[in-house]
Amino acid sequence: MRITVKIGEKGQLVIPKLIRESVGLLENRPAILEVKEKAIEIRPFPEEDLVKKWRERAREYGGNLKKLGWVYGDRLYEEEFG
Repeated sequence: MRITVKIGEKGQLVIPKLIRESVGLLENRPAILEVKEKAIEIRPFPEEDLVKKWRERAREYGGNLKKLGWVYGDRLYEEEFG
């Protein structure tokens, strides 16, 4: 499927409903944007598994990941998506 869209003055892009629904992007939910070879890939953020893995990782490292300098699950993100 290919649809042409406009990018607004502030760099905003509206993803048509048909596209959002077909790939599982939901309103007010996080999404992942990744640049690959001068293209942007957008996919839904896999929330259900991430919370469980984040809690397991916190227990594994003594419960306080901020002490290790981790911010917003950066190491977990790298392990899952990097």
